[in-house]
Amino acid sequence: MKYLTPTTLLLQATTALATPLLASRQRQDPAVFTGVSSFRGQGCEGATVTYDSLSQVATITYPNYGVVIPSGPREESCSTTLQVRFPVGQCTTGTASGTATGTVNVPVGVTAFFSARDYAIQPTIGTITDVSPNGQWAGPRSEEYVLQDSIGYTLTPPNAQNNLVNFTVFGDLSLQPQNGPVGSLTNRGFVFDIRTQVPC
Repeated sequence: MKYLTPTTLLLQATTALATPLLASRQRQDPAVFTGVSSFRGQGCEGATVTYDSLSQVATITYPNYGVVIPSGPREESCSTTLQVRFPVGQCTTGTASGTATGTVNVPVGVTAFFSARDYAIQPTIGTITDVSPNGQWAGPRSEEYVLQDSIGYTLTPPNAQNNLVNFTVFGDLSLQPQNGPVGSLTNRGFVFDIRTQVPC
Protein backbone atom coordinates (compact mmCIF):
# COMPACT_ATOMS: atom_id res chain seq x y z
CA MET A 1 0.00 0.00 0.00
CA LYS A 2 1.26 3.47 -0.90
CA TYR A 3 1.15 6.07 1.88
CA LEU A 4 0.93 9.80 1.12
CA THR A 5 2.79 12.31 3.20
CA PRO A 6 0.87 15.17 4.88
CA THR A 7 2.49 17.61 2.41
CA THR A 8 1.24 15.61 -0.58
CA LEU A 9 -2.26 15.41 0.88
CA LEU A 10 -2.30 19.18 1.49
CA LEU A 11 -1.15 19.85 -2.08
CA GLN A 12 -3.87 17.61 -3.51
CA ALA A 13 -6.54 19.31 -1.37
CA THR A 14 -5.35 22.79 -2.37
CA THR A 15 -5.37 21.83 -6.06
CA ALA A 16 -8.87 20.38 -5.76
CA LEU A 17 -10.13 23.61 -4.20
CA ALA A 18 -8.36 25.86 -6.71
CA THR A 19 -9.62 24.03 -9.80
CA PRO A 20 -13.29 25.08 -9.42
CA LEU A 21 -12.17 28.66 -8.76
CA LEU A 22 -10.09 28.73 -11.93
CA ALA A 23 -12.91 27.16 -13.90
CA SER A 24 -15.28 29.77 -12.51
CA ARG A 25 -12.97 32.59 -13.67
CA GLN A 26 -12.72 31.06 -17.12
CA ARG A 27 -16.52 30.76 -17.39
CA GLN A 28 -17.13 34.46 -16.67
CA ASP A 29 -19.65 35.95 -19.04
CA PRO A 30 -17.99 38.34 -21.51
CA ALA A 31 -18.87 42.00 -21.93
CA VAL A 32 -21.13 42.48 -24.96
CA PHE A 33 -22.84 45.26 -26.89
CA THR A 34 -26.50 45.56 -25.93
CA GLY A 35 -27.67 46.83 -29.31
CA VAL A 36 -28.43 50.26 -27.82
CA SER A 37 -26.78 53.08 -29.79
CA SER A 38 -27.32 56.77 -30.42
CA PHE A 39 -25.94 59.50 -32.66
CA ARG A 40 -25.71 63.26 -32.30
CA GLY A 41 -24.49 65.79 -34.85
CA GLN A 42 -25.10 66.96 -38.39
CA GLY A 43 -22.68 64.37 -39.79
CA CYS A 44 -24.59 61.42 -38.29
CA GLU A 45 -27.56 61.42 -40.68
CA GLY A 46 -28.35 57.90 -41.89
CA ALA A 47 -25.74 56.20 -39.66
CA THR A 48 -26.32 52.51 -38.89
CA VAL A 49 -24.74 49.92 -36.54
CA THR A 50 -24.30 46.18 -37.05
CA TYR A 51 -22.79 43.64 -34.65
CA ASP A 52 -20.90 40.38 -35.08
CA SER A 53 -22.42 37.08 -33.93
CA LEU A 54 -20.90 37.42 -30.43
CA SER A 55 -21.97 41.08 -30.02
CA GLN A 56 -18.38 42.10 -29.38
CA VAL A 57 -17.57 43.99 -32.60
CA ALA A 58 -19.70 46.97 -33.64
CA THR A 59 -19.46 48.32 -37.19
CA ILE A 60 -20.86 51.82 -37.69
CA THR A 61 -21.48 53.13 -41.21
CA TYR A 62 -21.70 56.87 -41.91
CA PRO A 63 -23.16 57.48 -45.40
CA ASN A 64 -23.34 61.29 -45.06
CA TYR A 65 -20.39 62.23 -42.85
CA GLY A 66 -18.08 64.45 -44.87
CA VAL A 67 -16.92 67.98 -45.64
CA VAL A 68 -16.39 69.59 -49.05
CA ILE A 69 -15.10 72.92 -50.35
CA PRO A 70 -16.02 75.17 -51.98
CA SER A 71 -19.69 74.11 -52.32
CA GLY A 72 -20.46 71.87 -49.34
CA PRO A 73 -20.27 72.00 -45.53
CA ARG A 74 -16.78 73.00 -44.41
CA GLU A 75 -17.11 71.45 -40.94
CA GLU A 76 -19.20 68.61 -39.52
CA SER A 77 -19.28 66.59 -36.31
CA CYS A 78 -20.80 63.33 -35.14
CA SER A 79 -20.73 61.67 -31.72
CA THR A 80 -21.61 57.98 -31.53
CA THR A 81 -22.59 56.21 -28.30
CA LEU A 82 -22.51 52.43 -27.93
CA GLN A 83 -23.71 50.62 -24.80
CA VAL A 84 -21.77 47.68 -23.37
CA ARG A 85 -23.05 45.23 -20.75
CA PHE A 86 -20.40 44.00 -18.32
CA PRO A 87 -20.88 40.95 -16.06
CA VAL A 88 -22.45 41.94 -12.75
CA GLY A 89 -20.19 41.94 -9.70
CA GLN A 90 -17.20 40.55 -11.57
CA CYS A 91 -13.99 42.34 -12.50
CA THR A 92 -13.25 42.62 -16.23
CA THR A 93 -10.12 44.07 -17.78
CA GLY A 94 -9.21 44.56 -21.43
CA THR A 95 -8.54 46.90 -24.32
CA ALA A 96 -11.27 48.26 -26.56
CA SER A 97 -9.98 49.28 -29.99
CA GLY A 98 -11.48 51.67 -32.51
CA THR A 99 -10.75 52.00 -36.22
CA ALA A 100 -12.03 54.86 -38.39
CA THR A 101 -11.78 54.84 -42.19
CA GLY A 102 -12.49 57.36 -44.92
CA THR A 103 -11.00 59.38 -47.78
CA VAL A 104 -9.10 62.64 -48.05
CA ASN A 105 -8.58 64.71 -51.19
CA VAL A 106 -6.94 68.14 -50.77
CA PRO A 107 -4.71 70.25 -53.03
CA VAL A 108 -1.67 72.31 -52.10
CA GLY A 109 -2.61 75.00 -49.56
CA VAL A 110 -5.54 73.11 -47.99
CA THR A 111 -5.34 71.04 -44.79
CA ALA A 112 -7.89 68.44 -43.67
CA PHE A 113 -8.48 67.66 -39.99
CA PHE A 114 -10.16 64.76 -38.17
CA SER A 115 -10.03 65.72 -34.51
CA ALA A 116 -11.68 65.45 -31.07
CA ARG A 117 -11.80 61.63 -31.10
CA ASP A 118 -11.76 61.53 -27.32
CA TYR A 119 -13.94 58.99 -25.53
CA ALA A 120 -16.52 59.80 -22.89
CA ILE A 121 -17.33 56.79 -20.69
CA GLN A 122 -20.36 56.80 -18.38
CA PRO A 123 -20.57 55.74 -15.66
CA THR A 124 -16.90 55.98 -14.71
CA ILE A 125 -15.53 52.46 -14.89
CA GLY A 126 -12.33 52.76 -12.90
CA THR A 127 -8.87 52.67 -14.47
CA ILE A 128 -8.91 53.94 -18.07
CA THR A 129 -6.05 54.53 -20.51
CA ASP A 130 -7.25 56.46 -23.57
CA VAL A 131 -5.12 56.63 -26.74
CA SER A 132 -6.90 58.56 -29.48
CA PRO A 133 -4.78 60.10 -32.26
CA ASN A 134 -6.05 62.90 -34.49
CA GLY A 135 -5.78 62.96 -38.26
CA GLN A 136 -4.21 65.83 -40.20
CA TRP A 137 -3.39 65.88 -43.89
CA ALA A 138 -1.73 68.82 -45.67
CA GLY A 139 -2.20 68.96 -49.42
CA PRO A 140 -1.50 67.66 -51.86
CA ARG A 141 -3.04 64.43 -50.47
CA SER A 142 -5.42 61.98 -52.11
CA GLU A 143 -5.82 58.69 -50.28
CA GLU A 144 -7.81 56.30 -48.15
CA TYR A 145 -6.99 56.75 -44.48
CA VAL A 146 -7.18 54.55 -41.39
CA LEU A 147 -7.08 55.97 -37.84
CA GLN A 148 -6.76 53.60 -34.90
CA ASP A 149 -7.08 54.14 -31.17
CA SER A 150 -7.59 52.12 -28.00
CA ILE A 151 -8.95 52.26 -24.46
CA GLY A 152 -7.48 50.13 -21.70
CA TYR A 153 -9.96 49.59 -18.87
CA THR A 154 -10.60 47.72 -15.64
CA LEU A 155 -14.20 47.46 -14.43
CA THR A 156 -15.87 45.87 -11.43
CA PRO A 157 -19.58 46.81 -11.46
CA PRO A 158 -20.92 46.28 -7.93
CA ASN A 159 -24.54 45.73 -8.94
CA ALA A 160 -26.95 45.28 -11.82
CA GLN A 161 -27.86 48.98 -11.90
CA ASN A 162 -24.51 50.17 -13.25
CA ASN A 163 -23.09 47.31 -15.27
CA LEU A 164 -24.27 49.09 -18.45
CA VAL A 165 -21.48 51.36 -19.68
CA ASN A 166 -21.79 53.92 -22.49
CA PHE A 167 -18.77 54.48 -24.72
CA THR A 168 -19.12 57.72 -26.71
CA VAL A 169 -16.62 58.68 -29.40
CA PHE A 170 -16.60 62.22 -30.78
CA GLY A 171 -15.48 63.23 -34.24
CA ASP A 172 -14.95 66.55 -36.01
CA LEU A 173 -14.13 66.93 -39.68
CA SER A 174 -12.94 70.26 -41.11
CA LEU A 175 -11.07 71.78 -44.04
CA GLN A 176 -8.85 74.86 -43.75
CA PRO A 177 -8.86 77.44 -45.15
CA GLN A 178 -12.58 77.22 -45.71
CA ASN A 179 -12.26 79.43 -48.80
CA GLY A 180 -9.79 77.04 -50.43
CA PRO A 181 -10.26 76.15 -54.10
CA VAL A 182 -11.33 72.51 -53.63
CA GLY A 183 -11.09 69.62 -51.19
CA SER A 184 -12.96 66.86 -49.38
CA LEU A 185 -12.71 64.69 -46.28
CA THR A 186 -15.06 61.85 -45.33
CA ASN A 187 -15.50 59.43 -42.45
CA ARG A 188 -17.22 56.39 -43.94
CA GLY A 189 -17.16 54.08 -40.96
CA PHE A 190 -15.97 53.18 -37.48
CA VAL A 191 -15.36 49.75 -35.97
CA PHE A 192 -15.33 49.33 -32.18
CA ASP A 193 -13.92 46.01 -30.94
CA ILE A 194 -14.23 44.78 -27.32
CA ARG A 195 -13.11 41.16 -27.86
CA THR A 196 -9.89 41.62 -25.86
CA GLN A 197 -11.16 41.08 -22.31
CA VAL A 198 -10.36 38.76 -19.41
CA PRO A 199 -11.41 38.36 -15.77
CA CYS A 200 -9.24 40.44 -13.41
